[in-house]
Amino acid sequence: MNEQQLYHKIYVEKEKLDHLISNYWSSYSNIDTWYFWVNVASVLIPFILLYIAVDKKRLFEICFFGYTVHMIWANVDTMLSQHNYLVHPHTLTYLLPFGITITAVVFPVTFMLLYQYCTNRDKNFYIYTIIASLIFSYRAGGLSDVVGLLNIHKGMNFFYLFLIDVAIVYISFWMTKLFSKFMNMNGRTQEGNH
Repeated sequence: MNEQQLYHKIYVEKEKLDHLISNYWSSYSNIDTWYFWVNVASVLIPFILLYIAVDKKRLFEICFFGYTVHMIWANVDTMLSQHNYLVHPHTLTYLLPFGITITAVVFPVTFMLLYQYCTNRDKNFYIYTIIASLIFSYRAGGLSDVVGLLNIHKGMNFFYLFLIDVAIVYISFWMTKLFSKFMNMNGRTQEGNH
């Protein structure tokens, strides 16, 4: 099979898969199901809590941290989903990537507020991250598995989810600290020029 034939075969199979996913969502995850409303709540409630609780004076820093968590987890989740290690069978809509509510909203917002809490109160962010990640992976992941919002395959387990959670949050924390350091250096440089 040459390059064009292989490309065409991939294209045709992706079209079939998109059609199957659309049919699955329309049959089992649509607006008439409780899955849909849990997903809606998973988007709205964290954003409302964030709006109420976020430290407005540190908004950019906290949002940078949350955006970093979001971007890394979204990419990891996409990779795990594409290779069937982690599957979110019931999504907000078939048009968005799988797991959009958990990886794009619930997880980042939770850790944004945890970051804010720990940095405002001089708490050990590393320990709090481990505790929160244990809760996320074993409690939230376990509950999602039981009710059918998450399926894990191919040797994936909650311990691996825990390790992934911790790694993503730590990397995001370090990136935020590095970014803050650059911002502070740049701010001092600009003040010196005036």
